Amino acid sequence: MANPGASASALSDRVVPMRVIVCGVQRTGTLSMRHALYRLGIHDCYHMITVRDNPERDGQRWIRAIDAKYNDNGTAALTRRDWDGLLGECQGVCDVPAALFGPELAEAYPEAKVVILNRDPEKWYVSVLNSIHGKRSLASKLEMLFCMLFDSTTRAWIKFAMAFGGQFGYDHRTEKDKALAWFANTYKEFRDRIPEDRRIEFTVADGWGPLCKFLDVPVPMDRDEDGKEVEAPFPRMNDTAAFLGSMDEWRHEASKRALDNVFRLVGKSVVAGSTAYVGYLAFKTRLGGRF
Repeated sequence: MANPGASASALSDRVVPMRVIVCGVQRTGTLSMRHALYRLGIHDCYHMITVRDNPERDGQRWIRAIDAKYNDNGTAALTRRDWDGLLGECQGVCDVPAALFGPELAEAYPEAKVVILNRDPEKWYVSVLNSIHGKRSLASKLEMLFCMLFDSTTRAWIKFAMAFGGQFGYDHRTEKDKALAWFANTYKEFRDRIPEDRRIEFTVADGWGPLCKFLDVPVPMDRDEDGKEVEAPFPRMNDTAAFLGSMDEWRHEASKRALDNVFRLVGKSVVAGSTAYVGYLAFKTRLGGRF
């Protein structure tokens, strides 16, 4: 992807500057980072939640980016203008899918700082196994099938998720060695392609200090019960239980949309059927009056 020039910036759909690119894959503390960056005045930070909530708006563009980088099918890589169209209202990105394009985004936005968000690989593997790839009940599978049939948002999300998941090339549940190799290779790409002077190595356990120093912003402060200023706690979000609860909530919302659509379809059918029947009766009555 070519570096942006003045002409590219002039044609940009960007509303706010891109300030921070977080290169951290799923289950490395990305939602905690998103909340931390928000507290530091970086609004908004694009996250997988953004895609999940807007799959019909964003899904196809991510599929194009995935095809260009991983599938070698002749799809053109996204340009700076393309990225601006997708991320133009965001001052930061974290979590996949954006994190997988960290090197490309760092090239497109040379003014942005880069955070390499780390986690112990073994802990990462277990966290993904118990959350994203956790076992689903038959009822939840049937619920998702119902949503796919009657909710366009769910269909757009599933289409994106299948394209996104297809680039990993391994089964997380059964191929641990391949999963850990993917993890290592992804972070190697981050470090190989992004200059060291642009990035910081960070974990959420490091707290505000190194992050705020790197971003050149003050450490957030709160007031305790006595009114004294104290350092704000670093966000700790989206543990396994919270992740599963969030997915249940999302699935139930999708079910409600699907059920509403079914009722609308049934209602339209009833109205159409009733109208046709009334028309038939009127026609029959009219014919009866002639004979």
